[in-house]
Amino acid sequence: MIDSRERLGGLPRRFTKMAGAGNDFLVFPGPVSVGVRETDTIRRLCRRGAGVGADGVLVVHRDDGSGHVVVDYYNADGGAARFCANGTRCTARFAKLTGLAGDEQTVDTGWGALGATVRPDGSVTLQLPEPVAIGGHVATFDGGSNLLEAEGTSCEVGVPHLIVFTAEGVAVETLDLVALGPPLRRHPALADGANVTFVSAREGSRISARSYERGVEAETLSCGSGVVAAAIVAGARLGIEPPVSVTTRSGTTLVVDFRLEGCVARDVTLTGDARVVFEGVLHEEAV
Repeated sequence: MIDSRERLGGLPRRFTKMAGAGNDFLVFPGPVSVGVRETDTIRRLCRRGAGVGADGVLVVHRDDGSGHVVVDYYNADGGAARFCANGTRCTARFAKLTGLAGDEQTVDTGWGALGATVRPDGSVTLQLPEPVAIGGHVATFDGGSNLLEAEGTSCEVGVPHLIVFTAEGVAVETLDLVALGPPLRRHPALADGANVTFVSAREGSRISARSYERGVEAETLSCGSGVVAAAIVAGARLGIEPPVSVTTRSGTTLVVDFRLEGCVARDVTLTGDARVVFEGVLHEEAV
């Protein structure tokens, strides 16, 4: 029997694999001090084929003083990030299932404190810090293939995003993100680069989105904060009325509600699934 406190490569050996809208995570009980050794362990464990495989790692614990749930998020490359919306939904569900919190929670992230409601069907609604600011327009480039609109829009949702709409008549499902994602992810107009979400408008209050994420350096099946940014920018630029239903590459639909006031959005919520995939114990050979 593996003791729940036993560690391997600096991380607890017991973990839970979770997924939110196709974004998958390794969830470890915390707190954990993450240094060079732990960063290397995260990289190894997230590597698909050679490790467990995940888009990132969530380290979750309860702050006994405030009663808040606390999550530290690390991308698949081992680097810390301020916020991951899909990961925060998974955090809230994990906290509910493990007795760290009830249905109504406050989750402390690197971006700030978020309200979270865990519903009986396992879905979670997040109340995001406000305001969410819509940034400026920047020129896009797609090698002359005319697949994208000429300008994208920056939007900060805990972490930086670049929202790029497809050209008229081009479906986001047809894009080659291996070619289009990397240069935009490192856009020279954005100081530290950004996650890039490509968007096509559908009928009514619906859009489809695909995201190329920094720190993963690949397309993920979903990016929750990118979905939020995409919905808000779609509301501002295209007049799409909230709540906005956003279909991701996983086929899962997330719902974003908000209230626009000029170039900022208030009362922003994100609702979607947060599923347990399996529970596991790391073997010595994993690292």
